[in-house]
Amino acid sequence: MFKYKREINNYEQARLIEYSLTDNSKICFCTSGTLLTKKPYHGMYIKNGRVLLENVVETFEVDGNIYRVLEIDTNSKEMNSKEYLTNIDLEKNYFEYNFSDLSYSKRFSFVENEGILCIEYTIKNMLRSNVKFKVIPLITYRDFYNMKNNSMLKFNQRDTEDGAFISISVLKQENLVLKSDKMNWVPDNNVLHGVKHELVNTDLKKEIYFEDLAICGHFEADVKGLSETKLYAFFSYKDFNLDDLNLLDVFNNIEIRNKNATFDVDESFVELQDLAKSMINSDMKDIMITSLPYARYFNSEYKDVISSLDNNQLERDIDELIEIVRSIEGKYLYFKKVKEAKVTVLNVYKIIKEISKLSLSEPLREKYNILRLWYIEAVNRILQKEGRIELYIDSIKEILYNLIEPENRATCFKSIEITALMLNAIKIYLNILTWIGDKDKQIEIQETYFKNLIENEFWIKEKNIMKRRLDEEESYANIEMLYTLSLSFPCVSDDIPNKLLDSIFKELYTPYGLRTISKYSPHYDGLIYPKYMAHFIKANLRLTGITRASQKIAYNLVKELLQDVGKYVNGGTKKIYSEKGVSIDGMSYDILTNAEMVRLYHMFM
Repeated sequence: MFKYKREINNYEQARLIEYSLTDNSKICFCTSGTLLTKKPYHGMYIKNGRVLLENVVETFEVDGNIYRVLEIDTNSKEMNSKEYLTNIDLEKNYFEYNFSDLSYSKRFSFVENEGILCIEYTIKNMLRSNVKFKVIPLITYRDFYNMKNNSMLKFNQRDTEDGAFISISVLKQENLVLKSDKMNWVPDNNVLHGVKHELVNTDLKKEIYFEDLAICGHFEADVKGLSETKLYAFFSYKDFNLDDLNLLDVFNNIEIRNKNATFDVDESFVELQDLAKSMINSDMKDIMITSLPYARYFNSEYKDVISSLDNNQLERDIDELIEIVRSIEGKYLYFKKVKEAKVTVLNVYKIIKEISKLSLSEPLREKYNILRLWYIEAVNRILQKEGRIELYIDSIKEILYNLIEPENRATCFKSIEITALMLNAIKIYLNILTWIGDKDKQIEIQETYFKNLIENEFWIKEKNIMKRRLDEEESYANIEMLYTLSLSFPCVSDDIPNKLLDSIFKELYTPYGLRTISKYSPHYDGLIYPKYMAHFIKANLRLTGITRASQKIAYNLVKELLQDVGKYVNGGTKKIYSEKGVSIDGMSYDILTNAEMVRLYHMFM
């Protein structure tokens, strides 16, 4: 996990780090490593995709002087606390600032399962005079992806005995509740204009957004001279009673969670420990952030609304479900969480059954079939750990028999990804039948059909590549052809695997991930994805055999990527890189990339 000490580490690096934290239930925040919210999806408190609390500013008034601790960029200047910041420990969610005879630290945590963010302040006043300490929340109401510029912000507000209740949106019943145990709430009505948010998008272009932030008031307290004082500020989307909170539990929660995440990981595997912590500290189970296993997919409400989703939303949901099942191995199984893996895939299958009732367009139908086949691959990984075949065999058989129906077999298998997944799923099913001493002649025939389809229709011998789609006019090396080598069962034989892997190495591989299409293609966009590296290394080790020598050679292919863990994303790896050296701004909540990094790491243990 990233740590910073003044005059030892690079402050600019800390500003680049993506730092995220969640309570695994209701709320989370994402900022830079210095708590700068410079990107439009950054914020310190997020509910249902909305940033409600952009950031907080702390000030000290000492003998007429004011010291401000803030990390804000505006359209005219950058305001930071570099000269005061002495220590950051993102594993402990700890930040420390020093003003000579006056210093303080703050820690972040959550009240588990209550949707309450807590900031603990420890203030050491070595002066003889008292100091006035203020915590100023900067409030917004922002769609997660769509910035809204507001020239005026005024929210309905009612003060309470220990803070304030602010109505952010009456229409959507979005509220922000602010409370403190010992600090007094002082109402205000002010606006901070022109706060700047910027990012480099996947087109390698800089996007800049501006927004105004409301200052509805602040907490304040007098800190006595020659004393050490602890103060707390709490933020939630609902009203709560401070008397019900056990602060000792609040700040033990994250430490306990981190220990639980790494209890079976050797201390010498530092990167793997960081990845394990990032998996649990970014496991958002609500309707907030893409590529996370939301609870909404697995409750009755989602079942009720799925039929009313428009095609765009349904496509996004299917993409996210694909990422969920693809994350099973690295997210759960390598950490011996077989029960959680089983619950997840069985819940996914329930959603698959619901989607089957819908009338889907051809593009959606293809994605839906890819979801079903990745589900079978995930099931197979679980069966390697726990052989409860009866839980899954009927669902696997049902999917396969549906896909081999004449109308489906004739129209569904136009891409190499779905065709490779289908052959792999058939081999998984036949292997399961072997375990239980059974056979299925009809499916055995299909195995030969799909193997011939891949080797005779998709394989281009002259280029040593697979077509991405059978109907494409011009073919280039593509990421989907990797799956013919890297799934549970290989899909090609003879000399094809070696030739295919050689093309992948020459045209798709980089030390930080794989391109999705050949660098020689006019469609190559300069972007690289670490999430494919585990498939690439698995294909290498499958062909060379797993020996210490082959593992060492493979490790050298990914050494720079593994060393990059925590460099730009706290405890994890960036979802996307640019081969041109430009830092792409993504979200650090990408569970699939981190799960695949875990899988990659285990190949060398």
